Amino acid sequence: MVTINVKAYNSIDKVGGSGGENDNRYLYLNSVVKIECGQNEGTAVCVHTSDANDRHLFLTCAHVVDHTVQSVILRYGGRAIKGRVIYANRKAVPYDIAVIVSERITDILACQISDKIPVIGQKMFSVGFPCQEYVPSTVFGHMYRMIHNILTTTCNVREGFSGGPVFSIDRKLLGLTVGKLNVGTIHFVLPSTEFVETINKYIITNNVEILNDLESKCPLKTALWNNGIPTFKACHI
Repeated sequence: MVTINVKAYNSIDKVGGSGGENDNRYLYLNSVVKIECGQNEGTAVCVHTSDANDRHLFLTCAHVVDHTVQSVILRYGGRAIKGRVIYANRKAVPYDIAVIVSERITDILACQISDKIPVIGQKMFSVGFPCQEYVPSTVFGHMYRMIHNILTTTCNVREGFSGGPVFSIDRKLLGLTVGKLNVGTIHFVLPSTEFVETINKYIITNNVEILNDLESKCPLKTALWNNGIPTFKACHI
């Protein structure tokens, strides 16, 4: 597993300075944006800011951007920002993830991606923009269990949270919201351990072909993804 360079990638902690915990409590919101792609609405999270290229790197779900490399609109703090999808998983292939770049906006901060698998019962929270709303919501819960390389939590997310971040209590990115049960509050999350290594390699090399590693080549994982998750009647949100 690639070790995250905190100086390079964790802008949220870097900005904190000596102001104390109270000043940092809600800085995680500075990494979260609303995404609009045609009629689709979802959420994306900034995981890197490049000084050299003067741009942000965001992650979201591939189904939010119709599994297509295309232009999208990101909304943050009342502003509309042009984004470009540079990679998106194909349909029916693990793991429903897309990568977006945009121009750099000073107050958008990158979060730190965790390389740890949460433990059952661990507290966490999901952030997203409910559909037709422009203010992010935060929903708290805990890890329920792991099913077929997918985290399940008790965060009661809403439509529009797809692609949004799930954070640990210390504000590290644990994964991306993929969907939830049709009935109940169980929430499905693509864990960060499935993408942290590839994203860090891309950040270091700026080679877009590396992002192809985000698509699982494992036949067993593909079978479990297609036959396992629908068994639980999960729906995209």
